[in-house]
Amino acid sequence: MANVLMIAGTAMTVQGQLAAGKAAQKAANYNASINDRNAQAAEIQAENIERQNKIKTLQDREKFKELNDRTQMLYRGQGWLATTGTPLKKLMQNALRFEQDIEIQNYNSRVKQQQSKEVATNERLKAEISRMEGRAARTISRYQAAGTLLTSAGALLK
Repeated sequence: MANVLMIAGTAMTVQGQLAAGKAAQKAANYNASINDRNAQAAEIQAENIERQNKIKTLQDREKFKELNDRTQMLYRGQGWLATTGTPLKKLMQNALRFEQDIEIQNYNSRVKQQQSKEVATNERLKAEISRMEGRAARTISRYQAAGTLLTSAGALLK
């Protein structure tokens, strides 16, 4: 009777160890899928940053054109020729500053995009680590189950 109980206990232990490994792998795969989703969201965010920067650049160019046109009209209204001398220098200086501002804006946008892409990369790495941990947990549970079987078999054969 004791041998029957020992065999039943061994079977339950082995079954539990295998189930625990399978559950750990399922949980790891679920966590990995969340990390994959987060990586995708970060990539979309990087794309949106680029789109927003392009839209803002277009809007800024339109505003600058309007400002530049008003400035020329003011010079002309005062009797100055807006295409020569000091008025021209001022307009060119404004244009240069505007282009510098656009370049800074573009640079900042690229930095933000790179940060989002880095987040995506890190999320993918976390996903892969989760999957590896899940596979390792499943493998460990199999070895534990095999060890339990061998230990019980050895005890029965005594």
